[in-house]
Amino acid sequence: MFKLRNFPERITVELTNRCNLECTFCPRHLVEMKLGNMEMSLFKKIVDEASMHLPMAMPIFFRGESLTHPDLFKMIKYAKKKGIGPLQLASNGFLLDDEMGTKLIESGLDFISFSLDTIDANVYKQTRIHSDLNIAMQNVVNFVKKCENYKKDKKHVPEIQVSSVDIDDYRPTQQEFVDFWRQYADRVRIYIEHSSDGNLGSIKTLHKEDMRQPCGKVYNDMVIYWDGTVGICNHDWDNQQAIGNIKNSTISEIWNSDKYNQIRKMHESGMFTENIVCKHCDHWRIYYSPDGFVGKVFDKISRKD
Repeated sequence: MFKLRNFPERITVELTNRCNLECTFCPRHLVEMKLGNMEMSLFKKIVDEASMHLPMAMPIFFRGESLTHPDLFKMIKYAKKKGIGPLQLASNGFLLDDEMGTKLIESGLDFISFSLDTIDANVYKQTRIHSDLNIAMQNVVNFVKKCENYKKDKKHVPEIQVSSVDIDDYRPTQQEFVDFWRQYADRVRIYIEHSSDGNLGSIKTLHKEDMRQPCGKVYNDMVIYWDGTVGICNHDWDNQQAIGNIKNSTISEIWNSDKYNQIRKMHESGMFTENIVCKHCDHWRIYYSPDGFVGKVFDKISRKD
């Protein structure tokens, strides 16, 4: 059993669920959702309460591209000023021009992961609609070099990850993808595809006969959508079990609420209602894996200039 603390150790904050791309494998296709951006006042409320429970990890992305949020850099600076960290971001890299790269570094961001998936421009074009691989790759390479220049001056820069999803389209050039990006990124990660069978969080390639165990996410993590609604975790894309709303409650009140505890009891008993995302999700398995994750991770190698 996991020890339940009186406050989450990690809070995922969805700054926006708007995205500039339409990826063929994205769970967005499985849900209907109203689009919007989190207001600065709501973000400050979340950060202010979280800052009283440090250390606090905070991913500031979920179902959208956070680089589209007009107050992104102000939000990062505010959170860092309040002691939040590590502050984490994921992006497709397409919007990351030189000016935005500078602002990201100087905002104090701790970690960024770029979802680039392949080095095959034709395959990329078919799976990541509205983007351009050459632009996205060059943006990330330029960002890495900018970070290296900042490090020479002993300035803080974010840790950089480049990732891919392990799907049929990307496997033929997966090793080339890994080899290329290990020259630049601090690590390269290959994620197992999830939700492809229509069930959010499900990984159809995993052995399903294992005895169901409680998932650590309901004891450690919280997800807050752009409108303040609280969901179960970062696989709860359609929020069928809204637990509360930060606009009219505190994080602590929702975290320790009867509704949240009922969800935890489902995990402890292994008996789930039909409309809860946890029922078919496989990501509980990461807490019982020797590596603590599913997929593959490759560390950076030396690059010859």
